[in-house]
Amino acid sequence: MERVIDPIDDILAAHSLKAPWEPLPDTGLANRIYATKDVVIRVAREHDEALRDAKTESIAAPIAYAAGVLTPQLIAYDDSRTLIDAPYTIWERVHGETLGLLAVDPSTVPNTWREVGRQMGRLHTQVTPFEDANNDLHAPSRNLRLRSLLEKALSSGLLAKDVADDISELIDQLQNAVQENISTCFLHSDIHDMNIMCTRDDKLLAVIDWGDAGWGDPTFDFAQIPLDAMSLVLEGYTEIAPEILPETLPELTIWDKIDRGLEWLCGQRSVEIPLDDYRQFLGRQG
Repeated sequence: MERVIDPIDDILAAHSLKAPWEPLPDTGLANRIYATKDVVIRVAREHDEALRDAKTESIAAPIAYAAGVLTPQLIAYDDSRTLIDAPYTIWERVHGETLGLLAVDPSTVPNTWREVGRQMGRLHTQVTPFEDANNDLHAPSRNLRLRSLLEKALSSGLLAKDVADDISELIDQLQNAVQENISTCFLHSDIHDMNIMCTRDDKLLAVIDWGDAGWGDPTFDFAQIPLDAMSLVLEGYTEIAPEILPETLPELTIWDKIDRGLEWLCGQRSVEIPLDDYRQFLGRQG
């Protein structure tokens, strides 16, 4: 594969930020990433999803920042294609650790997860509706047809029949919970440990990567929270937003986790759907 050479010196000079820089490893497919001591430059890769995410992020992150959410400040967004044939963003650099790369049990970083909950509560309550004339934000919706996805995975030989039967039984148990109408809030829509920056001594620094942000059901933002971090996240969340979440949050969260697992499975990704963990979680919340 040909190595892409981005004009980072020219980009920095254009914004009066000329300084030594280095490439950073990217953990996703949307951007090439570079950093100086003070800023991070993200260059969108040339595919539709990455290009849209760059635009979404340039709108959503400043809105969240203005609402008091811990996230890096956007310094510049440029889609002029003048210096480079791709949109790029420049961000305040947060010096910390990616929580997912620390590979620690949530119980060892309780303050980080509790503060994630507070930031989610702040996001869901402090951002008021604003115009999105070009529909640059996302509008996530819950997949109500899990059984069709399950049948696809089974017919493709991606699931054993007994496992598919167990998933089907759990879907039946959850079905009534997903029929409720839930309030609409401003969402990050991709909160998981790889999008959380923290310190090694358990302090949240920032929630990053706002490329999937938009308006929707606040319970969506819990879909990728580890089950063993949920109680901590909810502690923080309910300090800020005690009345937003429905009593059916546990059922909706497990529904969304099954949906994500089946989607990944059908996309030929190796993934486990831990049904026993899901049932234990529902039992603890019941």
